[in-house]
Amino acid sequence: MGRKSITKNRRQKNKKVEQWTQAIIPKLRNRELGSLTIDDLAVLLNKSKSTIYEYFTTKEEIFEYITQVRIDHIKAYKKEISGKILEFIHSYEMLAKILAEGVQDISPFYLKQLQIHYPTAWKIIEDFLQDLLRDLKDFYVLGIENKMFRAVSADLLIKLDEYFIKQLVTDYNFFNSNQQTLPTAIREYLFVKFEGLIIK
Repeated sequence: MGRKSITKNRRQKNKKVEQWTQAIIPKLRNRELGSLTIDDLAVLLNKSKSTIYEYFTTKEEIFEYITQVRIDHIKAYKKEISGKILEFIHSYEMLAKILAEGVQDISPFYLKQLQIHYPTAWKIIEDFLQDLLRDLKDFYVLGIENKMFRAVSADLLIKLDEYFIKQLVTDYNFFNSNQQTLPTAIREYLFVKFEGLIIK
């Protein structure tokens, strides 16, 4: 997986670095991440190796940064839920929109490659997903207690979410055979789930 990160003075990452590192994601949809070299990444990023080394020490660090930036954008869902959770129950479409936009150019194959080859980057995703699952459970419990959701098991709902989030999103064989995208799957999953839960 490349050489270990060493402590060196690197330039402070800015909006431009964020933009050119995020722009690589669509180019990695079907790439074997384990075989990529810094030279390959330089070509894909359309930057010189020296420019890359101004900001990053290793490939792992690049993928950690790419992942953290994307996760930070997706965390907008917390603002949507907090403080107006009961209103939000009736507009779960906003949650679907935020999450779907967050994975817009990410493929299940890319996520699986990240999981296999860059465990520190994958850990950022795992930590985010654990937070999301905790928030969703609170959301279900509050909705059930306020009789806005049907009285079903919040634990069962979370188990379903956990399967969807942790298993299906990296199952690129499923997505290839169904020719479905990750954003579409998220929207459809949340639609089916919340339409079945909400008491009308």
